[in-house]
Amino acid sequence: MSKKQATILPPGPVMVDVASTTLTRAEKSRLRDPKVGAVILFARNFTTRRALCALTRDIHEIREEPLLIAVDQEGGRIQRFRDDGMTPLPSMRSLGQYWEQDPLLGMRAATAVGFVMASELRACGVDLSFAP
Repeated sequence: MSKKQATILPPGPVMVDVASTTLTRAEKSRLRDPKVGAVILFARNFTTRRALCALTRDIHEIREEPLLIAVDQEGGRIQRFRDDGMTPLPSMRSLGQYWEQDPLLGMRAATAVGFVMASELRACGVDLSFAP
């Protein structure tokens, strides 16, 4: 194992949030704490896609082993990032109803929605959505 590999610690077990669309000095310090392994974002962290990309880039650059960035972007009323080119997603309940009517249609719809959600979030530097 190289010296560089030996100094990289696994992500910590704590997930924290940040207050706005930019990081404060105190938040940067807190994100460097080895107990922190992830950041959860909320609607307050989103104004534009460009600002979201800048925020996630800043969070990922805090440590050599990037922190995990997550959001509740399930669709329907649980969609933290709206507007500025983010696709309005149907609720997971509606996808379940499609499946109840026609399992193949429901599976195709869920796959398509998942692809759109993941593509948009990854393009903005978000690693994980808390979606069913």
